[in-house]
Amino acid sequence: MKYRDLLWAADWLKRYYPKYYSNERMLLVDDILKWFDEELPEDSSTIIYLKSLYHSPDEALRATWKEIQLLMGPYWGN
Repeated sequence: MKYRDLLWAADWLKRYYPKYYSNERMLLVDDILKWFDEELPEDSSTIIYLKSLYHSPDEALRATWKEIQLLMGPYWGN
C-alpha cells in the first residue's frame, strides 16, 4: 500500500460519493491518518478508541486500505 494511494482513494470517494464521506468508515480513515501523522494527543478519546481496535497506526492503515480497495475495485479494474 502506498500512502498517497490511500489519500487519493479517500479523496475520490469524498468527491464522487459525497454522502459516503459522512460514513463512519471515512471518519475512521481521517482519525487513522491523524494517528499515523501523530497529530492526536496521547490522552484523546479518539486515540484510545483506535488503540482498542488496532495495535499500531500501520495495522490500522493496512486494514482500512483493504476495505477501501474493496469499495474501489470496480473503478480501478480490479
